[in-house]
Amino acid sequence: MTVLVPTSGSVFIDGEDMYGSGSEELAKIRRTKIGYIFQNYNLIPILTAKENIIMPSLLDSKNPDDKYLRELADTLEITDRLNHLPSELSGGQKQRVAIARALINRPSLILSDEPTGNLDRKTADEIMSLLIKINQMGNTVVIVTHDEKYAEMCQRNLRISDGIITQDSRYNIENKLGKV
Repeated sequence: MTVLVPTSGSVFIDGEDMYGSGSEELAKIRRTKIGYIFQNYNLIPILTAKENIIMPSLLDSKNPDDKYLRELADTLEITDRLNHLPSELSGGQKQRVAIARALINRPSLILSDEPTGNLDRKTADEIMSLLIKINQMGNTVVIVTHDEKYAEMCQRNLRISDGIITQDSRYNIENKLGKV
């Protein structure tokens, strides 16, 4: 997932202008207010699952919340895998570790790029259910997917073609002309 600077408009998270700050402040906002879930997991191969999960906290010189870490691991069913390296985990376990890492700092926004793309259907269904639960707990979750089944499970769907919103389910708008 590449993070780009918008060409126009503003981006606010929890009332903070993401692009009205310097690069260090922007990096801090990204680490603390946004959780990223990547299609290819982006786990550090020489770190255990637990070390991968707590890395965002360590980057801000914070002590990880051990109780919250245990809750995440229990919820994501990876408690018994915390001391394993990524090479010792299945694809579904790697994605669950990536989700825990995205949630460890209790971000306001979760950005998820094809979270089910590298998974078998059963595991993908489980991951999608977890993301919906995370959303129901009050987190904003943005999911990019090409899978119609998973897109339909979401509260709101935007369809984008060549960088233009062509459909917005919230407003029941479908525009074949390319402008919504």
